[in-house]
Amino acid sequence: MRIGLVARFLGEPIGLGTYAVNLLQALDRREDEHEYFVYTPTWNEVPPLGTRFRPRRSRALRGSRAALTLWDQTVPPVAAARDRVDVLHYLHPAGPPFSPSCPVIVNLLDAIRWVVPGYRLPYPYDWLERRAVRRADLILTLSESALTDIERVLGIPRAKIRVAYLGGPPLDPAPSSKEPYFLFVGGTEKRKNLAVVLEAVKSVEGYELRVVGANSASPVHDARRDQSGVRWLGFVGEEELVEQYRHATALVFPSRYEGFGLPVLEAMARRTPVIASNSSSIPEVAQGAAILVDPGDVKGLRDAMWRVAADETLREELIERGAEVVSGFSWDETARATVAAYEELGSAR
Repeated sequence: MRIGLVARFLGEPIGLGTYAVNLLQALDRREDEHEYFVYTPTWNEVPPLGTRFRPRRSRALRGSRAALTLWDQTVPPVAAARDRVDVLHYLHPAGPPFSPSCPVIVNLLDAIRWVVPGYRLPYPYDWLERRAVRRADLILTLSESALTDIERVLGIPRAKIRVAYLGGPPLDPAPSSKEPYFLFVGGTEKRKNLAVVLEAVKSVEGYELRVVGANSASPVHDARRDQSGVRWLGFVGEEELVEQYRHATALVFPSRYEGFGLPVLEAMARRTPVIASNSSSIPEVAQGAAILVDPGDVKGLRDAMWRVAADETLREELIERGAEVVSGFSWDETARATVAAYEELGSAR
């Protein structure tokens, strides 16, 4: 098969960019005979790939949502027709404005825009995303929880949605030494629920809270709230983030909504215990290897932090179970599920 991949965010330091890079590399590791045409703007860096991959770079106006939306709708479908692809896969929620000559797969990683207040895109971008999803032949998402939300809020038939879980990082060979701090990843983004953690940590004496991520006020971010015992790290590089995970007493991740919840696996891969919320996709990903609390329960979160801090046996149990869980999530499996979707559409033609 000839497969077109629309990778507008390829290599950018956001979730969709990370997803695109890891998926391409995992597809490259597969031993199949499919050809892949990668449609991406000129500024994106395409990772080294084998001869089955053919990058197709084209100009786009960086920083302009309107221009990039126009690029999504025009350049890739025209190039795909020229390349005679059998399936066209948008790795983000977008699609051609017309019915192309081949089936279309659209990635909708979650339903945050329609489930969590304050995340809705302005019109007409919201309308365009909805249209792309509804017109797609298949939709790929990250979890059964996200699938259920997409079906419920957008009215997409379940039979048209497939789940392809993300891969986890490679597992550390052994635990690292732990220091007296809890790690929070997500900055002040409202759905990440930092306010509850800030309240809970006040009563956990002798432990610092380290916060990774944006902390400037915005429509989807709360204002930064300084208090004693909290270190604001802002954005950190990948190597620094890994080190923060490795030496934390635990990751504290009581997010109110996640399409997947990659920080849960990132912490488990670094053999660090996880305390997380019992909402959305997180229980599905944690698979019983984390302490789960209601995201609005300050006392429950504080008690969980104290338990992990005080009980070495509990920490060891969480580390061991987490290592088993993260080992079951691989990008190779993500690629396998994605290719299965390609072949399903290809065989139906």
